[in-house]
Amino acid sequence: MADMSSRPVYHFIAPRGWMNDPCAPGFDPRTGLFHLFYQWTPHSHRWDRIAWGHATSRDLLRWTHAETPVIAPDTAYDKEGVFTGCFWPAGPKGEDGLTVVYTNVCAVPIHYDKPYTRGCEGLALATSEDGGVTWTKHSANPVLPEEPVGLDVTGFRDPFLAPWPAMDRARGTTGRLYGLISGGIRDIGPCVFLYDVDPADMTAWTYLSPITFPSYKTGLWGGDLGVNLECTNFLTLAAGRIEREVLVTGSEGGVPRFGEARVRRAPWVMGTLASEGNEVGMQRSAAGVVDWGALYAFNTFEHKGRHILWGWLMDEELPDAILAKRGWTGCLGVPRELFLASYAGVASALASKIEDVGCFERLPSGEVVTLGMRPVTELANLRGERVASATGGPKLQLDAPLTMAINLEVEITDETEAVELRVRCSRTVHTSIIFSPQAEVIRVVREHSNAQPDIRKSTEEGRFTLLRMPEIEKLQMIIFLDADVLEVFANDRFALSTRVYSPKEATGVEYEHKGLARVERLEVWEMQAADAT
Repeated sequence: MADMSSRPVYHFIAPRGWMNDPCAPGFDPRTGLFHLFYQWTPHSHRWDRIAWGHATSRDLLRWTHAETPVIAPDTAYDKEGVFTGCFWPAGPKGEDGLTVVYTNVCAVPIHYDKPYTRGCEGLALATSEDGGVTWTKHSANPVLPEEPVGLDVTGFRDPFLAPWPAMDRARGTTGRLYGLISGGIRDIGPCVFLYDVDPADMTAWTYLSPITFPSYKTGLWGGDLGVNLECTNFLTLAAGRIEREVLVTGSEGGVPRFGEARVRRAPWVMGTLASEGNEVGMQRSAAGVVDWGALYAFNTFEHKGRHILWGWLMDEELPDAILAKRGWTGCLGVPRELFLASYAGVASALASKIEDVGCFERLPSGEVVTLGMRPVTELANLRGERVASATGGPKLQLDAPLTMAINLEVEITDETEAVELRVRCSRTVHTSIIFSPQAEVIRVVREHSNAQPDIRKSTEEGRFTLLRMPEIEKLQMIIFLDADVLEVFANDRFALSTRVYSPKEATGVEYEHKGLARVERLEVWEMQAADAT
């Protein structure tokens, strides 16, 4: 079994040990460096007393890692862990420097009969005056020692901080910073806690109100908000004159799938802000899923007009003995750009009315908008040779390397029954990526990926449809394979990430469709190592 697990070479991964949430991504214009932190246990393949690892890059692809944690749980207020947080490219009073805000944990959770009983969590700051080489915890820590007074919360962690001009307009203010802290209020539901933050004194966080979702309905197309939110980020996206506010988040405690014990989901919610008395609420216009698979704990930042998202790709399906032997657990998905996708002249989806597809908003003009997501363009710089190319169909078979990117474009008709791309193929194993047009579903079927009974191989699936404008748009897929990692993108508005454990010699790619369809393009590119250090 040991030869079925390989270390990714072009995905972001810690030098060793366990890693989970991406933390505090950002860019320092003074040095030209991207910064990315992550929750890290360098001494074990298991989660344990989380610290922050740190890496820098000039291109979002090749990262230089600090060999030891840069922020460790070594004070009374964070002795149980340095959890997720955010980045600000200035000092805490606006001076030159860098600041990160993190969740400090000083007591482990006490589990009563009520779910999601939390430990003692607050917010703390750390600063750097040397471009991020060394970090010092602020003398005022914890700057926010607990949740708002009088609230019985299910969680209170994962700060996100940024300017929010739409919130300024709604409140009648200018130039403020806004902080979101994720969690929930018991017997009310999941929510985020909104704070006003003084840009001239980042130790001053003033609580404004919760942002709740009392009328949120998940449906088939939306993400389950569960009981408690984590890692919520806000961003403002625009397409021409259309502007929408978007929250991307993670949720705990939703409806289980595949026998899960404690579920995690990856929803997004889109809408506009409006004043409601002394509070500002969000009027939801659409909702969906950031990633339908195993990507979680998102963190975003804006750089030169692009909103870049990182997520943790969980690694929970191998037995512990294998994880211990290889000495590492977890990585991040490829960086993605989030944008407002806009479509004119839409008549309907393949099998559904647009009004029934919850991730779409139809405007009075007839235009349809949704959250767009695509791999960052920089990833093309890791392409090596194009090792295979084909057109036509209905059956194609290609040779491929273990680390690859696949571009697939298929002309779909109303007679198309299914489109299937099989990866990690040999004579005995394969994994299938199947688009079913009439069911409006993409599935990643892993049951034949290996013959090991102790590896979970459940099917991953997500809702996806094509638009009639009035002709059916082509199916356009980008698939990244990097050792065990599989990430599927479709038409710049769907993503599903997962793990596939197959023998290393299983590298073939096969294509097949049923019904009337035509392959316009099927290309396999070798992907080069990112040479992280």
